[in-house]
Amino acid sequence: MSNPEVAVLMLGIFILTIMLGFPICFTLMAMGIFFGYYAYYEPERMQTIFDNRVFDLLVNQTYSVMANDVLVAVPLFLFMGYIVERANLVDRLFFTLQIAARHMPGSMAIAALITCTLFATASGIIGAVVTLMGLLAFPAMLKARYDTSFSSGVICAGGCLGILIPPSIMLIVYAAAASMSVVRLYAGAILPGLLLAGLYILYVSGRAMLNPKIAPPPRQEDVEAMRTGNIIIMMMTSFFPLAFLILSVLGAILFGLATPTEAASMGAAGGIVLAAGYRIGEIRTGKTKPEWVNEDDSVQPYNPWHYALGAGGVLTVILYVAYFLIRFLANWIADVPLPTERTLPFAPGVAVGIALAVAAAVRYGDERWPLISHLQPRSTALRPLYACGGRGALFGLALGAVYLFMFPVLGLGETFAEHEYSNWAFDVGFFTALLGYMAWHGIDKGALKESVYLTVRTSAMVCWLFVGSWTFSSVFSYLGGHALIEEFVIGMNLSPITFLILAQIIIFLLGWPLEWSEIIIIFVPIFLPLLPHFGIDPLFFGILVALNLQTSFLTPPMAMAAYYLKGVAPPQVQLIQIFKGCMPFLSMVFLAMIILYVFPEIALWLPKIVYGR
Repeated sequence: MSNPEVAVLMLGIFILTIMLGFPICFTLMAMGIFFGYYAYYEPERMQTIFDNRVFDLLVNQTYSVMANDVLVAVPLFLFMGYIVERANLVDRLFFTLQIAARHMPGSMAIAALITCTLFATASGIIGAVVTLMGLLAFPAMLKARYDTSFSSGVICAGGCLGILIPPSIMLIVYAAAASMSVVRLYAGAILPGLLLAGLYILYVSGRAMLNPKIAPPPRQEDVEAMRTGNIIIMMMTSFFPLAFLILSVLGAILFGLATPTEAASMGAAGGIVLAAGYRIGEIRTGKTKPEWVNEDDSVQPYNPWHYALGAGGVLTVILYVAYFLIRFLANWIADVPLPTERTLPFAPGVAVGIALAVAAAVRYGDERWPLISHLQPRSTALRPLYACGGRGALFGLALGAVYLFMFPVLGLGETFAEHEYSNWAFDVGFFTALLGYMAWHGIDKGALKESVYLTVRTSAMVCWLFVGSWTFSSVFSYLGGHALIEEFVIGMNLSPITFLILAQIIIFLLGWPLEWSEIIIIFVPIFLPLLPHFGIDPLFFGILVALNLQTSFLTPPMAMAAYYLKGVAPPQVQLIQIFKGCMPFLSMVFLAMIILYVFPEIALWLPKIVYGR
């Protein structure tokens, strides 16, 4: 048996094995080692059982995955998604959008799609988006007398958008497999992702107009109840923070301000800030009872000086934020020049002095000065949190002192003089530790712990898939499998469009039994060496694959989005109803793929404009 035939046997046994339900990553490694032992065996020299190059290959591939800078962004984006998911942002966002779109046909379905789009963009985790929206929006739509199949299709289709719309985990994995730039892929995926989301919204609103029975308008009493809320305030506290986080991450990547890994770090930190901020807001309104509040609603004892220092620091931060905002508006509206000699007004240490003065006023003039009393938190549950911030501020001052005095102690006085920002050590230490301590004590520790666990678990799955896939593909190529497939496909004399259609059909069929990660890491690399022969841009091919993989979650009988929704849906909702609801949205995916093929500039225009490609 020749080596190419062994490679085909290797691929066939692998497909059979995963059909039987064996874990994908360990199956890949086992098949790679087993057939690699045969491929690298040298009978002419005496070898011990472990004296085979396949073991070196496994170790080298593992190290390559560990040293891959592109994959560092995966756990950071995953963590951002998980922490946002567990911060109760989605229910607030859905309710706000539902109110804002109440006069549009199918308003609740449109609100669900926009919520899914934003949340899928922030998380990229299909199961999490579909499950959470199935718990939140699906019962609300059924209660509003929406058709069951129609509602289920909206949830399933909207939840799958995270595969395509940046910052997509799938695009990072594809970039690593294809040795491409993640930034260019993100730029190319924005317009196709918005195109697909727009097609979904057009379909939903159009069908609701033609058949109002499947998506009845809200009842008059519901509309009156909705009007009691302040939509602008609700949008400012629910829609804009999450949208700002997403746009900041994407903008930093697309405009070259940060690498994907750095932007993912910024997004993860922003997710923690959002989660802490929303929980502190719930503590202030009494919706959440923190651990420092007793059963009788009394707060645990705290140091009044620590509280005063925390309150003074927070008020000073508010003053400085207002200063920067006024300075920015003055430059923008009245064209007032911005000072460039300093980052902060006044000299180093003045901000800390202001905070200490305000803290003394809080401590001694709380009851005598109405203005000071009015500026403090009215909720007594927040006072221990401010005290935690005060302790952190003292710790930050200590760190600033250590930073300042270590230069002369170590004989680095000249180095210290060269860094003008070193003089701000007290300011940076004071306010950073103040806000950090408050965020750490304000965030939900259980949700944070669960987010870290889920991030580690999912990241480990992706990385071990890469280890197994690269080991498998290395042995497969060494045996001549890739060359055999390439010769076979080229020998068929296919036109570029026929090859593209054939490749997408194969990926579509693979989406039934396999997850997107296995398809991208294992099977897509088989097509990548053929793209130059047919003159197909790998970026364009990757966006088509990302669109195609939407179908793997929506196509029966292995539509995972439908099973996710069924797991949290009311008992009376049947799986066949969910499958029926997914079919129209499946046709929207195919329509988007056709539009993208006819007008490839939808994917290629933005990378050309931004990066000159």
